[in-house]
Amino acid sequence: MAQSVLNREQPVDVAVIRAQDPEPDPARQAYVTRVWMAWMAAATLFCIGQAFTSRTSAAGGLMTMVMPLMFTAGIVTGVVLNRPRPRRPWLMLASAGLVTVVGMVIWFAGMETVAFAVFATVYPLEAAALLLIVRGGSWRQDRAGMLDTAMICVGLGLACWLLVITPLMGVEDAIPGDVLSALFPFGDVLLLGVLIRFFTLQGMRNPAFWLISVAVLMQAVSHMASLLPLILSFEAPQLRPFTSLAAFLMAGAAIHPSMRVLTGRPMRSAAEMTLPRVLLVNLACMAAPVLLLAQGYLQHEVDWKAAGIGCIILFALVTLRMVDLVGEVQDKARQLEAVAHIDALTALPNRRAWDMELDRRIAAARRHGTPVVVAIIDLDYFKRFNDEHGHQGGDELLTSAAAAWRQQLRPEDLLARYGGEEFGAIFDHARLADADVIIERLQAVTPAGQTFSAGAAQWNGTESADELLARADAALYAAKRAGRDRLYISSTR
Repeated sequence: MAQSVLNREQPVDVAVIRAQDPEPDPARQAYVTRVWMAWMAAATLFCIGQAFTSRTSAAGGLMTMVMPLMFTAGIVTGVVLNRPRPRRPWLMLASAGLVTVVGMVIWFAGMETVAFAVFATVYPLEAAALLLIVRGGSWRQDRAGMLDTAMICVGLGLACWLLVITPLMGVEDAIPGDVLSALFPFGDVLLLGVLIRFFTLQGMRNPAFWLISVAVLMQAVSHMASLLPLILSFEAPQLRPFTSLAAFLMAGAAIHPSMRVLTGRPMRSAAEMTLPRVLLVNLACMAAPVLLLAQGYLQHEVDWKAAGIGCIILFALVTLRMVDLVGEVQDKARQLEAVAHIDALTALPNRRAWDMELDRRIAAARRHGTPVVVAIIDLDYFKRFNDEHGHQGGDELLTSAAAAWRQQLRPEDLLARYGGEEFGAIFDHARLADADVIIERLQAVTPAGQTFSAGAAQWNGTESADELLARADAALYAAKRAGRDRLYISSTR
């Protein structure tokens, strides 16, 4: 104990820690900002040019091929300029552009089914990378947020299946390429789920965060909007510039100087249920019946299988959420109970718990005629020890003494922190001679060469708890006056 107090770790200069991860200087920040502005200007010109070119033209085809390569190059440039920690999530996001190019090459080779399978991997790749960037995929740290996000995603997925994918399956001839492309909206639902997950977390809402959020929303909306003309049979508007702009915004988030802060300060779970979050979860839970009504009205038929599966999944998630909420309430109740009855420093019962337990044990002794002994223990010269070793040393002494003493007690005995350096002990089914033996064991294991004085009193069969404590306290002060490091007992019975 004495060694743990005296041989403490040497303090560390904060400048040494900061030197290991230096912040960019203002000049470099300004340079990176100019690079970001140039990137956004180039992206704007690219999207404007794409709006005036046809997809089937040579220029349009080239721009379609170049865009994902620019996406990858932009993110890699941002990683080089900003040096985020960790870098792997951003590089994983950059690889989505390369995967898209590989899919295009396979598509032009005539293997459409394989190409769409490759394209489909882009969505989970982007989703995983974005979650790793904000470190928002931990089930253990935020079960509530994950469950809420899952419920909202199931509602969106059910809406996507009933109102988008099912109609697309009915117009196979109008679908470009393989019929599997009709399932791509599920990928957009996955990215929307990531966006929802962003907003169920608390943390930095800096420019990089908003660039990513807007990019994900634009990508999902533009993809969905491109499918509506196939369902409703009208001429499709030019949406390629919006899809490209979404990719450029996401790459711009990597180039912006704030990306380093976004990666370095992980977002945390939200402590409160906000009104928008409650409304979204409720809308998700009502999705199945509302969508059944909408599908019956719009399409004059009902996909009861999809609705049934969606309801089962939603109800399962709601049940898990309720279990999580009940568990959280129970955890809070246990914490409050501990705060109310457990001493935070020594983990022993506190004065309130002591008073309640003493009343209970005296009442039991009165009913059964069994003996009870109460002892008050006071560490000798604790103030002097505190002055010599500091408050932390004093806290360590109290903690170590409590742990050592507790190991010497019988299972039926109670040791509590009475206040300051004073402890109280209740020896159930014991007499003063038994208490003397137990306290002698406590004296032998008192840490750091310290001693204590103690006063003990045996319940006389009629007195109250306050009267019993008063006799034990008087015995304690008699032990202190006699020179400390001894036990005095109350002779009054």
